[in-house]
Amino acid sequence: MTEILKYLIPRDEHFITSIIIDLNLIVFILMVLAGVDIMSPNGKELLQWGANLRSATTDGEWWRLFTSMFVHGGLIHLSCNIYGLVLAGLFVEPIFGRKNYLIIYIISGLLGSIASILWYNATISVGASGAIFGLYGAILGLLLTNAIPKTGKKLILSLIGFFVVINLLMGLTGGVDNAAHIGGLVSGTIIGLILYKIKNAIEELI
Repeated sequence: MTEILKYLIPRDEHFITSIIIDLNLIVFILMVLAGVDIMSPNGKELLQWGANLRSATTDGEWWRLFTSMFVHGGLIHLSCNIYGLVLAGLFVEPIFGRKNYLIIYIISGLLGSIASILWYNATISVGASGAIFGLYGAILGLLLTNAIPKTGKKLILSLIGFFVVINLLMGLTGGVDNAAHIGGLVSGTIIGLILYKIKNAIEELI
C-alpha cells in the first residue's frame, strides 16, 4: 500500500506520472460528489463530464478528445488504469524525461480518441487507457533500439507485453475501446522512437 501511495506525490522519476494520477483521481472524486454512480456511471453522466462520442465531438465539441482521457466509467475502470499508468511510468518517464513523457502521453491519448470516433459510430468512450497504451508503445518501440540493456528487455517485454495483449483480448469481448488502445499504442511507438532519435541527435551535437 505504501508503494502505491507514494505515486500520489509528484517527485523524482515519477513526477508527471503522479500528476496525471492525481488529476484522474480528482476528476473521479468530483464526479462521485456530484452524484455519479461510483461503480457504474451511465452514458448520460459520462457525456456530461466530457466523454468522447462521435456525434457530439464532431459537432464542434472537439475538447472531448482531451477531456475523455480524464473521465472513468467507475472505480474498477479507474483502478485498472492507475495500475497500468504506474507500470508504464516506472519505465517510460525515467528514460524519456518529464517533457517528452508528457508529450507522448497527451498526443497518444488524443490520437487514441480520434481513432475511437473514426472506428465507432455510437460508442461513448472514456478513460486514460489510450494514452497509457501510448506509453507502452513508446517503451516497446525502444526495445528495438539500444536504449534498454539486453538484460532488461525480456523483463520489460514480459511485463508490458502481457498487459497489452490481455487488454486487447479483453477488448474483443466487447465493452472496451480497442480502437483507442490500438491508436494510442501505434502512435506512442512512433512518437517515442522519433523523440528518442531527436534526443540522441542533440546529445551527439553537444
